[in-house]
Amino acid sequence: MIEESSVSTLIHVHEKIPTITAPILGSIGPLTFATSTLTIILLTLLFIVLCDFVSRSSIIPTKFQNLLELFYEKVVSFIASIVGDVSSAKRIVPYVGSVLIYLLVSNLLFIIPFVSSFYITKGGEDIQLFRGNTTDFNTAFGLALASIVIMQIVGIREQGLANYLGRFIRIKGIITGFKKNLEEGVLAIIFFFVGLIEIISEFAKILSLSLRLFGNMFAHEVLAVILLGAFSFIVPVVWMGLGLLVGVIQSVVFVALITVYYSMVFNKEPKSDTSNK
Repeated sequence: MIEESSVSTLIHVHEKIPTITAPILGSIGPLTFATSTLTIILLTLLFIVLCDFVSRSSIIPTKFQNLLELFYEKVVSFIASIVGDVSSAKRIVPYVGSVLIYLLVSNLLFIIPFVSSFYITKGGEDIQLFRGNTTDFNTAFGLALASIVIMQIVGIREQGLANYLGRFIRIKGIITGFKKNLEEGVLAIIFFFVGLIEIISEFAKILSLSLRLFGNMFAHEVLAVILLGAFSFIVPVVWMGLGLLVGVIQSVVFVALITVYYSMVFNKEPKSDTSNK
């Protein structure tokens, strides 16, 4: 069970260098609860409130509804600049747009005063109650894994199981190539091994996405603690401003990358090999 803890103070001035993994608060059976888990719960509640508000949208929009609609148009425009057209962008935006909102809120939530100032005492040690979940590798890895897994599901749904797997396992190209001539057959074998390498690249996408997001956000948090300890005035404020910029940039970069990945699975045209020559 979750051990009893008490809130030690509202504002905690002394900061410790954060660890790569978020501190564990307790467990219920096989489930463990870390400080980043509480942040995820908080974000989930915020998203429920946001979804409820969106469901109540009216024909005559309020100022906040206008703001949300403007944000949606900007996201569609951004995705369209990557995939090339608005119609494809609108098909992709439910997937990548949700990730963008989640990352923006996750990365920028702790710039709000007092959010990161709640601490609990556990085992005689003060632990920050809410930790930025993108600074926890488990969360960053889970988000990257979910994005890539959903991308595979979307690819199978859009292209069909056989056609989608054919992008990686190109046996048909070998048969077609050798029917033509020896040179085409040898080239098809090369493409076959390239397809197998692309299977590895799908797993590599998970690591590259998670490590890029976690590495940048964790490094910023560590440097923020160091600067806060070394300088009491001005510098921490400037660094917090840079934190706003870093949070937005890392959200946009993550989403831009998965947008490219999703646009590839929405493209039903097979990759160039000897089978379509």
